Amino acid sequence: MKQAMSLARRLRQPGIVVAPGCHDALGARIYEQAGFEAVYMTGNGLSASLLGAPDIGLLGMSEMVERGRAFAAAVQVPVIADADTGYGNLNNVARTVQNYEAAGVQAIHLEDQVTPKKCGAMKGLALISKEEHVEKIRVAAATRKSKDFLIIGRSDARMPLGLDEAIARGQAYAAAGADLVLLEMLQSEDEMRQAVAAIDAPLMFNAVDGKTPPLTAAQFGALGFRVLSFPISATLAYTHMMQRFAEHIRATGSAFGAPCGTVPIAEYEAVLGIGDYR
Repeated sequence: MKQAMSLARRLRQPGIVVAPGCHDALGARIYEQAGFEAVYMTGNGLSASLLGAPDIGLLGMSEMVERGRAFAAAVQVPVIADADTGYGNLNNVARTVQNYEAAGVQAIHLEDQVTPKKCGAMKGLALISKEEHVEKIRVAAATRKSKDFLIIGRSDARMPLGLDEAIARGQAYAAAGADLVLLEMLQSEDEMRQAVAAIDAPLMFNAVDGKTPPLTAAQFGALGFRVLSFPISATLAYTHMMQRFAEHIRATGSAFGAPCGTVPIAEYEAVLGIGDYR
């Protein structure tokens, strides 16, 4: 398969990049085969799929990096990965950047929550100071070997501290060297327009089911966003499917004929690229 265009190069061209989220390499392959230009590795989904636990900072940097390596090995399109808070102080941030870059991931976002963090859609978020996260962004940008490895400065300030503080943090992270800025949980199209207009960097948006306005990729693009992810939608769909599948087996005593449906084994093997193996 031909190597896809790097994310850095793609962002120098017009149009929004849709990078839907998933929690495993199989999902990444399915997205790639569906024609998406990039994929997003969700920390929330990984915590659910690996631990059966909520996204409250239980996974460590090494566990996340190894999954990023698996994603990058499974697909040719760029992988954008959740890197939480950088897993500690400035030294930890530098090591996080080094390891994700070596794993083949093309972009990571670093968020301004305290460690351990929570999913940005949860209540009771606690943030570090803007100044402390600025230093994390500076260290991240200075540590990477290639500028094609993108640093996304993420702020979770919108819900606990308000829109003005979220925008101020986004501006500071862009000035510190972030290649993109991600403001979690913007609540309206007006807020999105304000953020895009105020921040001197490309913006990414995480669209979360029931937590952010249900806009389309075309609408986000028209608002000025350059990267769009649906970070946990696939994991929510998987949970729904597995609940229905489990109910069917329990009720019928058989895994066959489930209402959620299955793919034929031949199609499944084709997704996995069985023809590429000896």
